[in-house]
Amino acid sequence: MDGVEIISIIFYSSSAGLLLFYVFVYNKFSNHKPSSAIFEKLPFVSVIICARNECENIKKFLPTILTQHYPDFEVLVVNDNSKDGTMENLADLAIKFPKLKIVDFEEEKISKGKKQVLEFGISKAKGEYLVMTDADCKAASPFWLVGMVNGFANNSDLVLGIGMYDKKKGWLNKLIQLDTLFIIIQYISFSIVGFPYMSVGRNVAYKKSLFQQIGGFKNHYDIAGGDDDLLINEMDISTTVNVVYNPSAQTISVPETSWKCFIDQKSRHISAGVKYNNRNLCALGLLSLFVMFWYASLPLMICYSDELAIVLTIGVLKNISLYTIIRRIFAKIGVAELILLSIFMDIVSIFVQIMAIINSLKRKEAKW
Repeated sequence: MDGVEIISIIFYSSSAGLLLFYVFVYNKFSNHKPSSAIFEKLPFVSVIICARNECENIKKFLPTILTQHYPDFEVLVVNDNSKDGTMENLADLAIKFPKLKIVDFEEEKISKGKKQVLEFGISKAKGEYLVMTDADCKAASPFWLVGMVNGFANNSDLVLGIGMYDKKKGWLNKLIQLDTLFIIIQYISFSIVGFPYMSVGRNVAYKKSLFQQIGGFKNHYDIAGGDDDLLINEMDISTTVNVVYNPSAQTISVPETSWKCFIDQKSRHISAGVKYNNRNLCALGLLSLFVMFWYASLPLMICYSDELAIVLTIGVLKNISLYTIIRRIFAKIGVAELILLSIFMDIVSIFVQIMAIINSLKRKEAKW
């Protein structure tokens, strides 16, 4: 067997693998109909936010959480030894918004990252229904909380939401947007087909009883990331998961503005990803291999294969299939930009992951 035959096997196998993923995973998202179940009476809910040196973000974004059109809720902000005026801003907001509860985390920290801080907040929350977001996030609409909590109305234990990033000028922001959208398509699609493997901590909700049943974050105190992902990887396979992707129920976060900070952020995510359970690691690893093999073998097939017409037909079919599915998904989640660039989002995301892995091997321990 010569080199061209080996490359041909790689190309045709990865093409078939990707098309199967598109049809049986991503396409499920594009055709998905959200649950029509809603609460007759919305339950009390606790929104939990961890904050460390978030003075300006608290001032700009917390009011969008505190002014939600929701009948009965609390917003619990856990201050983790802030030194920049965060507490002063929180105290000012508490006067205006009685739903705001401020908790100081004063325990000795034995976890990396914010896991122990978040656990402390959960222990102080009054509600059984918990909604998590970050201090640098704003609610996309006054009905964000209604949308997320109604995700529990079909008796789900966990609700996966969508966290977008604010749109800015420049190629870094375009990269962030593409990477974020690809991640959204992946984790929502996988969840719909029964393989939930991650959430985003800036917009996720779960029952306190589920959190306690899993045992919190103690099994992965040793890494900074994963307060969203690894909790899901420890769930029992029978846990009921719902997805909420309506644009009004999304959050919008402040994006990184430097390449270094963005790659550092992705490195923290990678550190959690390697601790996913075996089922999820196999599924995601297989998809990543298909993407890398396809893009690596395509130019070689164009240059050396005697079946150029077939190769080009497969390439066109692959991109048209992906584009068609993504366009429908974008319409569901309220994205109107980057549709043409979206056919490259899979390889863009793989490239970002590789850069993050390389960076992880060089960088120091991640900080909260």
